[in-house]
Amino acid sequence: MSALEFDYVIVGAGSAGSTLAGRLSEDRDVTVCVLEAGGKDNRANIKTPMLLQFAITDPKINWDYWTEPQKELRDRRLYWPRGKTLGGSSSINAMHYMRGAWENYDEWESGYGATGWNRDSALRAFKRVEHNEDHGEPWHGRGGPLNVKTIRPVNPMTELYHEACRRAQIPENPDHNGERQEGFGTYQVTQKDGKRCSAADAFLKPALKRENLNVMTGVLARRVVVEEGRATGVEIDHKGERKTVIAKREVILAGGALNSPQLLMLSGIGPADHLREHGIAVEKDLPGVGANLQDHLDVMARARTKSAKSLGYSWRKLPANARDVLQWAFTGSGDFTVNPVQGSGFVKSSRAKDLPDIQLVFIPGLSSPHGREGTMTGHGISLHACNLYPKSRGRLFLKSADPAEHVGIDPAYLEDDGHDMEVMIDCLKIARDLLLSDAFEEERAELELPSSADAGRSQLAEEVRDLAETLYHPTSTCAMGRGEMAVVDPECRVYGVAGLRVVDASVMPRLVGGNTNAPTIMIATRAADMIAAAR
Repeated sequence: MSALEFDYVIVGAGSAGSTLAGRLSEDRDVTVCVLEAGGKDNRANIKTPMLLQFAITDPKINWDYWTEPQKELRDRRLYWPRGKTLGGSSSINAMHYMRGAWENYDEWESGYGATGWNRDSALRAFKRVEHNEDHGEPWHGRGGPLNVKTIRPVNPMTELYHEACRRAQIPENPDHNGERQEGFGTYQVTQKDGKRCSAADAFLKPALKRENLNVMTGVLARRVVVEEGRATGVEIDHKGERKTVIAKREVILAGGALNSPQLLMLSGIGPADHLREHGIAVEKDLPGVGANLQDHLDVMARARTKSAKSLGYSWRKLPANARDVLQWAFTGSGDFTVNPVQGSGFVKSSRAKDLPDIQLVFIPGLSSPHGREGTMTGHGISLHACNLYPKSRGRLFLKSADPAEHVGIDPAYLEDDGHDMEVMIDCLKIARDLLLSDAFEEERAELELPSSADAGRSQLAEEVRDLAETLYHPTSTCAMGRGEMAVVDPECRVYGVAGLRVVDASVMPRLVGGNTNAPTIMIATRAADMIAAAR
């Protein structure tokens, strides 16, 4: 066996790729190679929960994507951060562990032809890899590699958010990953011993001691090599050299909802006419590659508060801030180990049917979009709300045949028949009304977002167009299932190309009702079993 020949070649060391590498390398009779574009994940802003704002905006661990101008959002180009390091986006996200609604997985199977991907199979996989410090059977696992805990202690402002939910007659729910999703509570997070527990921490690093696992960082994947209808390797740029990493059994794309479809198209697998526009020879005409793009659009309400109880930076809080920094630096403990994105909620809009279709995210501090406006000074509270089940569908497209050029991203936000805008108006109204609750009366100084405390729906719609941003959950660009627009079958095998699978958030037939990190790990866990069974 040559130095660049392996049984399995995995492109991407993110949530899915790290999980796959850990699972597949358990069989010492096979060799596994992981190709990662980013570098190591040993930065303090990755490991420290309170510093997550600085992880999201760090260009050294981020792909720094931007969308195309969105015509329903004032032609704004929206920032889409995606992790570019070991662990991928699980190394820069807010660490929320959220599975979605159980009905989502039944719909994958019954509505989209993803046979075998129902709630029962999903639950088994979730439990198998989980170690939940606070919840057990029948909904949670113990002893798995992915550590999950409920945020604690929470800030006093988060306690007031909980009280505001009670006064709004929202039911309390201590476990959104259990029997039902609806209600308010505190988020569960992927953390262990006061530090982030990324997919790389849980699955990849424990496997690195195995001689049959090789991880290459700083690798740009140029294309999948396809010979006579079969994937045989991956062409890469590494340390200034062009190389081919040979896959004796399978190539597995795990680059996420943006990178995996881009690599397929660069390899001649995708919409034939679009590929020819860029001079790419067509290996397999698959019109669904890059189509069906879905994402959670989010809008935020924000208010200033009177006291210094919230998270924040001010002269009043300076002694406490200094103490927190010193405690974290010398002991690795204290408030810096607590996730700042704390309060959870799942509620129904005026358009909802059986499932809650709005997710609430409360921060006991002043928040700006992605933290790109810099650290806000002073004290306040922020409440995000997103549309969990958008009807709008976007697409990805190549801008050139150069693998180093970012793929074009058009989420087509709010371009459906009006449903999405109505839900987004409800999102902003619910978030605003909760911040204006009597529960915050003694603390609230002034409402900043939206600009009017009594704005009607038409004005709120205008503010949605001004304020809405991504909640970082792109999916479905290599959708699993049956039909003309499906890209992979229910075992994640790419239609028409042997020896090639896609295993990441891009294969979700439909966006789940919640954060996408845990479902992506679940998908990779099940796919690893399928790959092993095929062997």
